[in-house]
Amino acid sequence: MGIRDKEKSRQDIKSNVGAIVGKEKEDITGTLDLTQKAYYITKSQYRKLRMLSVNRDVDMSHLIREMLDKYLSEQES
Repeated sequence: MGIRDKEKSRQDIKSNVGAIVGKEKEDITGTLDLTQKAYYITKSQYRKLRMLSVNRDVDMSHLIREMLDKYLSEQES
């Protein structure tokens, strides 16, 4: 990926942040019983999660809940 591609990707992320935040607000006002917590992740994990959220057009919180649900259900098996 060249410098121009990286810069375009960053611009795409910035332009999608508003849409992603808006979707998160919809989730919060919906029927989900949510709680806010803070956890530490690496910069690399954050970047990958951010790119995945943009590519899938969902907010990062949704992805984390999805991955955590999958992991927890595997642990119960």
